[in-house]
Amino acid sequence: MYFCFYSKFRSMDFIKLYKIKNFKILILCLTFFLTFALLITVNVILSWKINCNDSNAQFIIPKGATVSQVSDSLYAKSCDFNGNVFKVGLYIMNKTKAIFPGKYELKGLSNIHDLIKLITAPSGKKIKVTIIEGWELYRIIKEIDSKMNIDAYKFEQLCKDHNFMSTLNINAPSLEGFLFPDTYYFLSSSLEEDIIQVMTNQFFHHYDKSLQYFAKKLDMSMLEVVTLASIIQGEAMFENEMKKISSVYHNRLQKKMLLQADPTVQYAIPGKNIKLYYKHLKIDNPYNTYKYKGLPPGPINSPGLEALKAAVMPLTTDYLYFVADGSGYHTFSKTIKQHNRAKKAFKLKLQKLKKKKK
Repeated sequence: MYFCFYSKFRSMDFIKLYKIKNFKILILCLTFFLTFALLITVNVILSWKINCNDSNAQFIIPKGATVSQVSDSLYAKSCDFNGNVFKVGLYIMNKTKAIFPGKYELKGLSNIHDLIKLITAPSGKKIKVTIIEGWELYRIIKEIDSKMNIDAYKFEQLCKDHNFMSTLNINAPSLEGFLFPDTYYFLSSSLEEDIIQVMTNQFFHHYDKSLQYFAKKLDMSMLEVVTLASIIQGEAMFENEMKKISSVYHNRLQKKMLLQADPTVQYAIPGKNIKLYYKHLKIDNPYNTYKYKGLPPGPINSPGLEALKAAVMPLTTDYLYFVADGSGYHTFSKTIKQHNRAKKAFKLKLQKLKKKKK
């Protein structure tokens, strides 16, 4: 009897083990099947074709763009794809909040996976752009556009948009003077806003506490410093003369004299620099310092670091005038009589040079 009971118990135990084993096998099979089905589904979604009429075109993703806005940008470029599949693909890859704003090329874009990979990682080759001290805003925009194919009109409008400028902590007529001259390496995907942000950040990097300290001692605002620095930049050919030139302008400002700075007149005349005549000095423009006292409304170019330093750290002199001496430097004078003699000497020097060339 004991043997029969034991045999029955063993038999029941075996059935239980058999059922458990089969259940585990079933679970494993289901897991494998579901995983396989999921992989196929993901592969189908990510391999979903994208066909664009112009593979050389670019599309822009603005800051804060939604998935739908990205789709709209592509539809605007005549790209044929399924927006819903694109959304699912982003969810699958957990990239719905990883979209980078920027400018992207359609070249090489063939499926949903390519698109997601493109817009969810900072991409693009680095482009070298060099901005020279003393360049005006229009010249800076032209250089950036030639290297990066930006929207030049949008860039210029942003430089005059006071709401945008306020986000950069700049209170000025425009961003003239605040796009710091330097060599930059921008990503080809950079938006106009990104480029401006980098360049103004570079300005604030150089307009540091030291310069702010000296500006405060002279009771000068940041706008006044940059404006004066831009005039100094426009006048000086050599950096070692900038502080002496600065002293002349500070002395004239203290005496309530007209600055009579030729670069400000050049700025008031549209287009490239020209030879100035007496008639140009009478132009009615707030930037004409032959007609209006004090500093002009804003900078006339983008000054470099040495010009900024010179604006707040002028030499202590009694000079009120200076004129070119023909070598790139200037002759400085304390009186109008000395100044007129220096101008006469410069004219004679020019005449002699002309005769030698003949």
